[in-house]
Amino acid sequence: MILYLTYNDQPSGVYWSQVTDVVEHLNTLGGPKVKLVALVSGRDFLSTRKKIKAHSASAWVLPMVPTMKRWKQNTAILAWVCRLLRPSGLISRGPFATWMALRLRERGLTKKVCFDGRGAYAAEWEEYRIIDDEALIAQFRPLENEAVNQSNVRIAVSQALVDHWRERYGYAGQAHLVIPCTLGKEVEGAEPLFKERTEATVRLVYSGSTAGWQSFDLLKPLLNQVLDTQPNVQVLFLSKPDLNNSALEAAYPGRVAVKWLDHAQVAAALAECDHGIMVRERTITNRVASPTKFAEYLSSGLRVITNEGLGDFSALVQTHHLGLIVQAGKPLQELKQVSHAERERLRAFALEHFTKDAFDANYRHVLDQLA
Repeated sequence: MILYLTYNDQPSGVYWSQVTDVVEHLNTLGGPKVKLVALVSGRDFLSTRKKIKAHSASAWVLPMVPTMKRWKQNTAILAWVCRLLRPSGLISRGPFATWMALRLRERGLTKKVCFDGRGAYAAEWEEYRIIDDEALIAQFRPLENEAVNQSNVRIAVSQALVDHWRERYGYAGQAHLVIPCTLGKEVEGAEPLFKERTEATVRLVYSGSTAGWQSFDLLKPLLNQVLDTQPNVQVLFLSKPDLNNSALEAAYPGRVAVKWLDHAQVAAALAECDHGIMVRERTITNRVASPTKFAEYLSSGLRVITNEGLGDFSALVQTHHLGLIVQAGKPLQELKQVSHAERERLRAFALEHFTKDAFDANYRHVLDQLA
């Protein structure tokens, strides 16, 4: 048996597509059984447990030791789990979970550890101060260093992340697999909702938070330029209303809309648009990222508007003509509706390159290394 360990991750669309769906997929590959073990906050524990088990019925969902300052104490809980289940290996999501897994390996409670690296953790905490706690932030570099250099095998969401490991932590090995954030099974299995349109409107969509790390300071002038020079363009924010998007909505009445939809309604809203916006500032966090939204935009038939230096995706957009690259200081070219044929091509690209099936060989290699 192999355990997939998460620590302090909250139920969300990302958790379903990148954790529970991954565990389910791993269990279709004919290797050792994989079980999710989720350490979650005691606050609303029963509700959280119910949500996770609805997506992964065999998961063990356990309350973590209260407060993140005492996170290391959760190793005792995991030691108990390993004594009961006797796993040959652990796949650990993030540096906290990997530190615990490495301690269990030291105790002989598991043989192998895989670090599932979803981004540049230390850089993200330093650049965006996810929690405003200097002592906790200071722990991340040594934790990430150990996760990168002491694990038996590693998963990276981008080649850019591997390059970051080599540059910052001196990682010199080859025991890693690149597996980007892939489509969730609900999105992958949905029928395309493309419709023929008769009006001349070109619709841009921004799906997700407009919080600080999403680089709204870059996005605002870009949208101002497009809205001011292209009167047939409309912009849809699939976000909760905030000061940023609400100010744009007020400045362009009837042309900018802010909507917060149920997850089941998002696909239909995306399919009515032409271009998905993914413009982010040039931080280390964004340079190594693999945003789930990229594959979701393509699967909905949208061309992606992004900028240089976004993980592996900027080069992918250019090479495969998947959208537009914003050039610093230059106006965006005239935007047009996306044809039905182009939508089909973009969706086919997403299904070929961003499903879990597309990475079966990599997933099997991870299982073989941990068996």
